[in-house]
Parts: sequence; C-alpha cells; structure tokens
Amino acid sequence: MKIRIDEIPEDGLHLSFSGDEDFLSDGVKSISMSGDVKIDPHLRGDIHILHSGEDTTFVGTVTGLMHLRCSRCLGEFSLQKELTLDFKLRSGGLPEEFRQDADEQSKDVLYVEGQEFDPGEIILQEFLLEIPMKPLCREDCPGLCPRCGALKGSTECRCADESSGDPRWEALARLKRKTGQ
Repeated sequence: MKIRIDEIPEDGLHLSFSGDEDFLSDGVKSISMSGDVKIDPHLRGDIHILHSGEDTTFVGTVTGLMHLRCSRCLGEFSLQKELTLDFKLRSGGLPEEFRQDADEQSKDVLYVEGQEFDPGEIILQEFLLEIPMKPLCREDCPGLCPRCGALKGSTECRCADESSGDPRWEALARLKRKTGQ
C-alpha cells in the first residue's frame, strides 16, 4: 500500500488495523530477513498521518507478533510487541549535509525518496529494530547441553547426573555423593 504525500487530506489520514488485514507482506518481500525471524503481517492498531509544510507526521500504536528462535535452546517461540510510533517523514531523500554525518540527524525524522511511501515497510522496519539481540523463549531457559545436545535438565539429558568432566573437581564430587548432599 503506497501513500502519496500530496494526496493526504487536509484533516489527515487515519489507518486502522483489526488484525484481519495482511498489511506487511509487501514490506516483507522488499526487506531481507533471517530465517530465524518472521513477523506476522496481520497487525492491530491505529495510525494517524498528517501532512503540513515539508513534514508528514506519523503517529500511532501498532501491535504485532514476531516469531523468533531462542538463542539458548534454539526452539521457536512467539513474542508480541506493541510499538508506539511518533516521527516525521520528509520527502526528497537525505540532504547532502546529513549524508556525511548521518548519526547527527534527528532521530525522529525519516527521509523518503520521492513523493510516496509505504507505511507497511516503515512499520516493518520499526519492528525489526525491536528484535532482541539474544532472543529468549523464557528468562530461565537452560539452553542445550554441550555434551549430548538435548535441553539441559530434560529427560533426554542425563549429563547433569554424570561428573562434570573436570578431574580437578572429581574428589569433591565423590565426597558430595558420599555425604548424600
């Protein structure tokens, strides 16, 4: 869904998502993502877009579902994220003086090429910024056993019952077994 900046009504444009619409699919096709990250294209939320002068204001909240892979146990899990969007769009691309020092530009201004933009692509990029560096299925995820590859503490992993493998601790482990602690 492309929106032309010069066609935004004077009272603004209101976009509402109930979760039934496939809003992000076009954006997903245009952005390369890892196979460990999938973002559900069905969103819920409201966005208000208002154009005045050279700025187009983009304000609202959106809730979506991310399907990620746990960095400890490698299991797949879903994470619901709510984004609060509040920034300005400027057409014409990034000005030349900012191309040298792109980090110095205002964080709440996005520059778009031309006179149209895809709100789905912008929202998708905001979701991608919210992906955790090390996604965890749960805070206390034990991870995989380095010996057998099963989930630590599961019925498939019996390595915890065995010695630690470090001979320096073996005497202490024998004493612990002997005292029953």
